[in-house]
Amino acid sequence: MFIVRLFLFKSLVALILVNGTVVGLEWTEYHNLDEIYEWLSDMEAKFSPLVTVYTIGYSYENRPIKAIKVSSRPGNQAIFIESNIHAIEWISSAASTCFLNNLLHSNDKNLEDLLLRYDWFLVPVMNPDGFAYSHEINRWWRKNRKPTGFSNETGPCYGTDLNRNFNYEWKKSDFPLNDPCDHWYHGSAPNTEPEILALQNFINQFEDSYIRLYLAIHAYGNFVLLPYGHTIEIFPPNYDQMMRIAQGFADAAVIKYNTTFKCGASGLLNHSGYVSGDAKDWIYGVKNVPFAATIELRDNGGYGFLLPADQIAEVCTELTDGMVGLIKAAEMERLLTPNI
Repeated sequence: MFIVRLFLFKSLVALILVNGTVVGLEWTEYHNLDEIYEWLSDMEAKFSPLVTVYTIGYSYENRPIKAIKVSSRPGNQAIFIESNIHAIEWISSAASTCFLNNLLHSNDKNLEDLLLRYDWFLVPVMNPDGFAYSHEINRWWRKNRKPTGFSNETGPCYGTDLNRNFNYEWKKSDFPLNDPCDHWYHGSAPNTEPEILALQNFINQFEDSYIRLYLAIHAYGNFVLLPYGHTIEIFPPNYDQMMRIAQGFADAAVIKYNTTFKCGASGLLNHSGYVSGDAKDWIYGVKNVPFAATIELRDNGGYGFLLPADQIAEVCTELTDGMVGLIKAAEMERLLTPNI
């Protein structure tokens, strides 16, 4: 059965390479939610049954939250990626979808190995309401769009920062996040937002030890941020191991364009201050996934959140190369066991 699946997979890849890349996303411009979701459906249609698209839940405004899974054989360990939990960070979904496209279409031996040896999950837009709002109304929007029930001088206040609402050390940072009208509002309690509940419920269905790496793709700052975000006094038991794996990403990502990534606990490095209740700390602290990181893509602040679209391809290359380096390091640390 495995040989049949492997032959089918490589035949599908070869067919699509001959006939050109999948249409829909060009990665020369930023795409909206409908275009990204259309691309997911196109990938599933062309690569089924090895590619599956799930609706893992719905946003406050009833938009679907979609995930794509790529699995070439049974028994693989899994790598889970999420992006655009912050609506403003368009480069995150652009780079993560581009990386997955590279993974599915490249004839590079490194990427072929990653595709065959591991299962891959991607939630390209964790915050569909905020993402749509940032495209249609306010480019600077960060949060989701659920009303907070409060108002200020500008009118009703909307949205919770989804990456501050997870139920792990919620509200433990000293950074003031309790203003319902604030850009970084953490919510009235942990786990109040339908988007993160959808993600948690999806992940909770998997067996323990299946997901071995969790990567939250963000922007900006050129960081690989590790647990924990709420403190600089407590570090994970395998922090040194995670640092070596994170450095594998940085060492590989710097080669093409000399973009330097700093690695370390987000409490030490995060430019917006301490972070509590974020996805990577929840997945590490509650689900016991042994490597969890937030990857902050380009740049260092020259363009910030408004990174020009003509840099998408280079950022995608950095992410792709970095992922290859990260996984090789995780294999050397025996945190990942490739299914050979």
